[in-house]
Amino acid sequence: MLAAVCAGVSLACMVLPSAMRDNAASALRTTVVAPLASLQARSEQARRVFLTRDALVRVADSVTLRSQRLTGVESENERLRRLLGLGAALKWGFVPAEVLQGRGLGDDFTVTLSAGRDAGVEMLSPVVAPEGLVGMVERVDKSFSLAILWPHPEFRVSAMAADESAYGIVSSHTSTGAGRYLLELRSVPLRTPLKAGAVIVSSGLGGVFPRGIPVGTVVSEMRTPEGITRSYLLRPMVKLSDIASVMVLRSERVKEGVGAVWQLGVPADSATKGVIAAADSLAKAAARPDTGRRP
Repeated sequence: MLAAVCAGVSLACMVLPSAMRDNAASALRTTVVAPLASLQARSEQARRVFLTRDALVRVADSVTLRSQRLTGVESENERLRRLLGLGAALKWGFVPAEVLQGRGLGDDFTVTLSAGRDAGVEMLSPVVAPEGLVGMVERVDKSFSLAILWPHPEFRVSAMAADESAYGIVSSHTSTGAGRYLLELRSVPLRTPLKAGAVIVSSGLGGVFPRGIPVGTVVSEMRTPEGITRSYLLRPMVKLSDIASVMVLRSERVKEGVGAVWQLGVPADSATKGVIAAADSLAKAAARPDTGRRP
């Protein structure tokens, strides 16, 4: 009925003289149509506000995303800078490798490396990072290799305090939860207690790992039922989340040792700074005469 009335009024207005039609249209605009026009204006205003807010949210999200990407790029650049520093400090006897995505043999602590037999990687080769020891090569193929990381149940390394005051064996910590990502230093003589924060490095005994690679720092002493030796919890030098690019030490470098690459006997932070400083002098090292040894 309302539609019929509106249609009738419209037809009537169309046949009216121009002066009367203008007066009628003006009267409708100021009475019946006025609330509808006001509602439409408010609707358009609300729509513009919504679109403006949506645009501002998109801009804010874009800025946040770019900031996160920039942070990630800066972190990756710092990581690569440290790796270059490690390569400059080692100078020879290593193979750079990427840690590929995915795990090997269904083990969370076994990784695939992008270097194999053709690059000089051998079984039991130490895998290191700018912070210290990562793990050990377990299997070698022509172009790839499998390595176990320090939390692996079969990981072992003969170790000592950086000041050579105590010796022992480092292995993965047999625990669950967050404790699974710690290490244990066992078989330390009772006469040589270690303080929290003491740096533990590889001792070079056994012939697999050269002397002086940082392994971890002492967190606290563990209670053990034996009572004839001391055991300690260690915080690893290398975080699993930081393992992306590594160095595999070749057998000839293991035999000759790593010298003071990680600055044996100094705090871990200072050792890391020493490795980073080596990256700044990489160009100078490359300009020196060839020593006859090739990486």
